[in-house]
Amino acid sequence: MISTICLWSSLALDISNIRRTVRHSLCIDIGNSRAKIGVFLDDVMVSSDFRAQLSQEYVQRLLGEHDFDSAIISSTRYRNMAFVQAIKKAVPLIELSYETALPISNNYSTPQTLGMDRIAAAVGAYTKIPGYAHLIIDAGSCITLDVVNEKGQFLGGNISPGIYMRIKAMNDHTDKLPLVDIAYHDDSIGRDTVMALQNGAVRGTIFEIQAFIDHMKFRFPRINTILTGGDADFLANKLESKILANPYLVLEGLYKILKHNA
Repeated sequence: MISTICLWSSLALDISNIRRTVRHSLCIDIGNSRAKIGVFLDDVMVSSDFRAQLSQEYVQRLLGEHDFDSAIISSTRYRNMAFVQAIKKAVPLIELSYETALPISNNYSTPQTLGMDRIAAAVGAYTKIPGYAHLIIDAGSCITLDVVNEKGQFLGGNISPGIYMRIKAMNDHTDKLPLVDIAYHDDSIGRDTVMALQNGAVRGTIFEIQAFIDHMKFRFPRINTILTGGDADFLANKLESKILANPYLVLEGLYKILKHNA
């Protein structure tokens, strides 16, 4: 009986030790219109969340649900947020900047002005399929089209207005053009003003992206195209080229950067 009790006590102690050694990594990307949160364990994202806003209460709950040993945050907005301090108190935190060490090389001429979500997405693409060039299209508030070559060198890219920004700009900067919803029409010729605005914004975006894909294929014969961002699902089946849609690309890149700095 005593030996049985000792066995169960030993087993309980072993399970407790295992639980203590199971540590998670927290990755947060704060974009212009939403925040993306990913929890990773052993290179696998075990949970994710997309939110319009991050609150200190939400972050505190997240910290209580998981045993984190590392965290990384990327932000295109202000950096001095209350929940950042909460994370810092609980776990070592990397606030991604142009000075952070990367698993790829950054050849951007002005790295201090580069959006951290752009470089994180590039890291996510190249570390998933190394040895190939990658065109990363992030279709959100703005559209970024960035290139990593087959040597793992981030070359840069282009930035243009997102679909909603195009629609909003036409309404803001004219007297009579209405603010319309985003919609795709099979007919490429607008039959009324609403349809003309929608076609101009949506099909204009599609034509722009497709033309850039075709242009990059001439420069890089072995190039993968990856689509991410809030409008990725909307655009994915409207492009002629074969693309890979990955809504978690930035989070995956942040995790790789976090592990690179471990």
